[in-house]
Amino acid sequence: MRVGPRLSGVLAFAVLLAVVVATAWGQQPHGHRPATAPAGEFSAERALRTVEAIASRPHPSGTPEHDRVRDLLADDLRKLGLDTEIHSGVGRYPAALERDVVGMAQVGNIVARWPGSAPTGTVYLAAHYDSVPSGPGANDDGVGVATILEAVRALRASGATPRNDLVVLLTDAEELGLLGAEAFADAGHADPRGGVVVNHEARGAGGPPLLWRITHPDGDLIRTVAGIPHPDTDSLSTTLAGAQTGSNTDFAALDPTGLRVLDWAYAGRNAYYHNPFDDPAHVSLATVQQLGDNTVAQSRAFGDRDLANRADDDRAYFSLPFGTLIVLPLWLIAVLAVAALIAAGWVVRALRRDGEASVRRVLGAAATALLALPVAMGATYGLWAAVVAIRPEYRPLFVDPYRPESYYAAVLVLCVAVLAAWYTLARKLFGPSAAAVGMLCCVTVLGAGFTAVAPAAAQALVVPGFFAAAGVALTFSIPAPWRLPVLTVFLTPAALFLGATVWSGLQTGITGAPFLVAPSVVLLGGLLWFPLTHAWPKRRAVLIPAAALVLAVALAAAGLAVDRFDDRHPLMSQLAYALDADRQEAQWISRQPPDHWTRRFVESGAPRGQFADLWSETVAAGPAPARPLSAPVAEVLSDTTDSGHRTIRLRLRSTRGATALALRYDTPIHTLRVAGRDLTPAPKQGFQFTAPPAEGIDVELTAPAGPLALRVVDYSWLPDSGLADPPPDIFYRQDSAAAVFATVKGV
Repeated sequence: MRVGPRLSGVLAFAVLLAVVVATAWGQQPHGHRPATAPAGEFSAERALRTVEAIASRPHPSGTPEHDRVRDLLADDLRKLGLDTEIHSGVGRYPAALERDVVGMAQVGNIVARWPGSAPTGTVYLAAHYDSVPSGPGANDDGVGVATILEAVRALRASGATPRNDLVVLLTDAEELGLLGAEAFADAGHADPRGGVVVNHEARGAGGPPLLWRITHPDGDLIRTVAGIPHPDTDSLSTTLAGAQTGSNTDFAALDPTGLRVLDWAYAGRNAYYHNPFDDPAHVSLATVQQLGDNTVAQSRAFGDRDLANRADDDRAYFSLPFGTLIVLPLWLIAVLAVAALIAAGWVVRALRRDGEASVRRVLGAAATALLALPVAMGATYGLWAAVVAIRPEYRPLFVDPYRPESYYAAVLVLCVAVLAAWYTLARKLFGPSAAAVGMLCCVTVLGAGFTAVAPAAAQALVVPGFFAAAGVALTFSIPAPWRLPVLTVFLTPAALFLGATVWSGLQTGITGAPFLVAPSVVLLGGLLWFPLTHAWPKRRAVLIPAAALVLAVALAAAGLAVDRFDDRHPLMSQLAYALDADRQEAQWISRQPPDHWTRRFVESGAPRGQFADLWSETVAAGPAPARPLSAPVAEVLSDTTDSGHRTIRLRLRSTRGATALALRYDTPIHTLRVAGRDLTPAPKQGFQFTAPPAEGIDVELTAPAGPLALRVVDYSWLPDSGLADPPPDIFYRQDSAAAVFATVKGV
């Protein structure tokens, strides 16, 4: 298989690498519009003013700062001319997402309406305005809120007259478990005619906004997304995200209402997620500009179309540089998968005919290429495990360290080392042509297999595999001078897919690299090595993977040297104080192993007695002084037994103004009603209610007749208690609390 001389092959490979780098660079946000931009255009600088106004301090639900932010936003929306209301209610953790202790809260959703001229449904621009107690929430989700307000301002200034109703939905208590969105859905506030929700989220402080989850079938929605300025998405991501619940947003509460939801989020610089430095100074204006341009474009497109006209098909799609989204029907993916198999089979036959490689050698190379996948995944996983073993402070991180670039590079180079090691071995065992075509066969067979299971996700292999197989097949039938240029052109899709996947995949978190980045580098990167078939060194080729391995280790070591915790890059720690008011005993507890700060309070091991019952996930504990914190009270309003069922009505109240109240039990109960919300089926262990009114919350439960052990608990933010103020290089995770519990008397 002659694809070109050595030097030309190296140059072709360099061109393909340049495409990879350019694609990754082009996907990142660049530039923004200043505050002096025309009034009818979105300006990131104008949006930042709103972020500065609402995210100067933490504003979790149940705090005075939260109420200030809520009222400020409602006032701003009224100034924009929207009919604005605050919908108060009680939200609960979505029933479909089971929890032993169900989160609940008194919520206040901000709902602002812009009536359409001839509405067929409603376009909702959604974000949440609460933050975690550990950070001001400038990115999560102040940017989402500010983007919506600036988008609406720009639309109104441009004289837009949308056909459909447009509603700004700023939900409350998302950080507590999507409670505001659930209350909105439970109250039946969703437009019965249907509609589209454009949800804005963040799990970091920069990077491109990605459409990572979408309501299925998605064909109708994705065709609209294809027309916006920055349609960064692909059907592999949205297919995988559709079934997972590990990173929930308001999508999980709104999607079951029948509304169609597009979940947008950015995840770069994710060390600042839920962090004290998630402040306006760490907002990327370029990211805000991309998000805002997309929001304006989606508002116009969905605002002017017939929302009642829905397509019922899924599509395969992927993004290309310069704001291009390719959308394909699923049947075409199946056709391309079959065509790729045919083309790869023809290439194998041609190799055998020309005496360059036997079928057995090609199949052997393909089998070893398949084995390279788990090796690369394991190596990537092992690299990060080794880094964490050296620096155990990384264990509690939500995602990545503050300075992850060296680690990102180490992951990429390590994957290249595995690929180079495979290629060197395969060339030696099976020959250069068999090694290259073996990787092609591996990609096309995997693509066909995935097409049978998940055709929308299979595009990530099928499309580049088809073009690569077609390009290689053409090299057998065109003049020699054209072979390498033609092959390079047909390998460009693999370079585009690799560039679009690898860096953005790393930005979402190093822990996910073994499952996305490593397979992409091995499979798509393996296709890019076709021009090196006759350029690979014949002697001492093992030095290439060896050098890559050494470089990967050096880069990881550089990451350890560069990334340090300090007062501008604090370490996240988790600690809680728990007081048994009945016995006047207290313990420090933590869900994390002791670090250099918490080891003065806790040591590894579970707490004892009732502390272990209430905090079963604790991994470290220690004795604590019993502070004079007043206990919550549970007033028994009634207690009756009938036909073997005991019905108890309680009123729970915090006597110290805590931000949350909980009722816990060990005995299974039949029914539970809290603050007017029915929790059926009843949760296994109880509920926790945030932002309770000063007069308390009413609870009604039924249980089997007989004794019933109930405990009432209240929680406040640990730093507010002054019990364990951390040093500047430490910040507390949002579940760090001062808790007081007592047995409910008289039951």
